Amino acid sequence: MTLISIASALATNAGMKVPASVIGNPAREWVEAHQFANEAGEELARRVDWGQLQASATLTGDGTNLAHALPAGFSRLNRGVAVMAGTSIVRPLTRQEWSRLVPAEGVPRYFLLEAETLTLWPYLANGDTVTVQYQSLNWCDNGTAAFAADTDSPLVDEDLFAKALIVRWRRQKGMSFADEEAEYEAALQDFARFNDRSRF
Repeated sequence: MTLISIASALATNAGMKVPASVIGNPAREWVEAHQFANEAGEELARRVDWGQLQASATLTGDGTNLAHALPAGFSRLNRGVAVMAGTSIVRPLTRQEWSRLVPAEGVPRYFLLEAETLTLWPYLANGDTVTVQYQSLNWCDNGTAAFAADTDSPLVDEDLFAKALIVRWRRQKGMSFADEEAEYEAALQDFARFNDRSRF
């Protein structure tokens, strides 16, 4: 299901004329629908650790106590094992715990995550690597977190996405939405269980 077919589902539900396009459509309702669709995508990516939004990155040391920048689109580390140095699990520390460590080079045992940067202790020797497993913000098949074309599709289930958009639209427009919201929340929990990565 693409943005235009999701918009068609919204139009049918809300009693509007099905649009020929959403992107570039000057009609206020479709400018708003585009915004609400992007907000629905952000919500779905935030609320569930979708398997299809998992990503990994390799961080490479330079022999200094480097704060490694995580990739664009980084949302959060995967729960459980998220950072590996070879076959060794690298464990997280709090800021208070981290402050007691003296920088040293070696095989990392701990990490500190601050915003979109990750620091390791011991820090990596030049050319050594760790692997980071994370959830991406980029829920759209165009590689971003926003629809840019009518033919773009969400990476999460399209019917669930349409439900999310319908609830958001009806709530914003002062229409009744309790039944639609209950159906959406139940479907969201079901899909989260299917992924076995629920994050409510």
